[in-house]
Amino acid sequence: MDYVIAQLTDFNNAVGHLNYILVIISVSMSSMRWLRVFGIASGVVGVFYYGFLIHDNISATWEFIFAGVNAVQLAIVLLAGRRRSGSDDEKFFIETVMPTLEPNLRGRMLKLARWQTREPGEVLVEEGQAAPELVFIASGAASIETGTTIIGVCGPGDFLGEMSFLTGKPASATVRVANEIRCCVFDPGVLRALNKKNPGIRQALEYSFNRNLVGKLERMNDANRVPTVAKSEPAEENRESVQGAPVAGEEPKPATSV
Repeated sequence: MDYVIAQLTDFNNAVGHLNYILVIISVSMSSMRWLRVFGIASGVVGVFYYGFLIHDNISATWEFIFAGVNAVQLAIVLLAGRRRSGSDDEKFFIETVMPTLEPNLRGRMLKLARWQTREPGEVLVEEGQAAPELVFIASGAASIETGTTIIGVCGPGDFLGEMSFLTGKPASATVRVANEIRCCVFDPGVLRALNKKNPGIRQALEYSFNRNLVGKLERMNDANRVPTVAKSEPAEENRESVQGAPVAGEEPKPATSV
C-alpha cells in the first residue's frame, strides 16, 4: 500500500500511470467516438511523459503516432456523423430505425438507401417473389394482399420484405401501393453483407423489425376483431348493416407479415 501511495504521489510516476489508465479506458469504450477521444488523451500524456519527463524519444515518437492515428480516425467518425439528412423522409428513417446508432454507422447504411416515389397500383412486393427488396415506407400507404383478398395495410414507419430478409424465404404476400408512397429501398444481399461487418446496424434493424411486426399484428388483429353484439336481437332494419361482419366464434384470419 505504501508503494502504491508513493507511486501516485510522485509526479513523474503519476503521469506514467495516467498514460496507461487512459489506454485501458479507451479500449473499454463501446462507442467508437469515445474510444478515439481517450486514445488521443493517452497519446498526448504519453508524449509529455516520455518526451519531457524521462527523455525517451523513441517511446515519445510512437506515442505521438498513436495519438495522431486516433485523431485521424476521430475526424472520420465526426465527418460521417455530420452528414445531414437531405429530406424529412430521411430524418424520419433515422428517428424510426436507428435513433441510437453511431453517426458513422448511420452514414454507411444511408449510402445503401435508394429513395423512390411509387404511384397507386404499383406492386412493391409480389407474393412468392424470391429475395424481394427491403422497403421502408416514409409516407403514403399500401395494401397487403394474398390472392385477391386484402388482409392488412401498412404505412409510414413500416418495413416490407423484412421476413424474407430475415429468413431467406419468398414473400408471403403481395404489397400494392394504395396512396402515393415515398419509400427507402435496400438490396437485401448488400445489406446483409453490411450487417455482418457491423453488429450495431444488425441490432438496430432487428429491433426495428420486431417493433414493426408487433405493430402490423396489432393492426391486423384489430381489423379482424369480432365486434361486440348486444344480447338482444338487432332490429330488422339494422340487420342489413351487419351482414358480412365476422360471425361470433368464427376463427379470425391469421395476421401476415411480408
